[in-house]
Amino acid sequence: MKRTLIILLFLIYFFNSNSESSESSEVRLRLNFKEDFKEYIIKKGDTFSKIAPPSQWEILAKINRIDSKHLIPGKKILIPVNEEIAKNFCPVPKRIDSNYERYERVIIFFLDTQYFGAYEGGKLIFWGPISSGRNNSTPKGKFYVQWKSKNYFSKKYNTAMPYAVNFFKGYFIHTGALPGKPASHGCVRILLKDGRKIYSWLQKGDVIIIK
Repeated sequence: MKRTLIILLFLIYFFNSNSESSESSEVRLRLNFKEDFKEYIIKKGDTFSKIAPPSQWEILAKINRIDSKHLIPGKKILIPVNEEIAKNFCPVPKRIDSNYERYERVIIFFLDTQYFGAYEGGKLIFWGPISSGRNNSTPKGKFYVQWKSKNYFSKKYNTAMPYAVNFFKGYFIHTGALPGKPASHGCVRILLKDGRKIYSWLQKGDVIIIK
């Protein structure tokens, strides 16, 4: 638990830092985070295959909350120092509040760290990265799955929203671009692989928590 807290604190710090400084380096050293991850500055022409072995491509996208189209030159990302760290990394609670254990399925979106956790009977079964609404435009609270559409198209924004799950008025969970920060109009974007999984897993009436 202590190690998980340290990692989460560092992730929040890392992704909210806009520039490198001696102070930030000291913070990372103090948290001993260098034992688990190292920083990498993306170069022009980089792809996941150039940065890491195939076994780490998925975890790279998940840890850094980016898709393959957002390997932007000059951007800092985190890379696990070994396979064991990549395999065991988990930025969300492995169990949730007992108040939600009675629900068969609950999905929680953590806006501060930009991750989600999917739970059955209060136990984590899978997790992933998100990109929520910029300027805090994603509504917070307890919601329920209203309806789903595998090939939804938004007329308002003139854009495809694959594997869309509606939870409140015009707000959806759906696959889309993940640039490593909140960037949507208010929906919660997820990776394509996670979108397919969530779409199949969530059922009408299931609980969605956004906090």
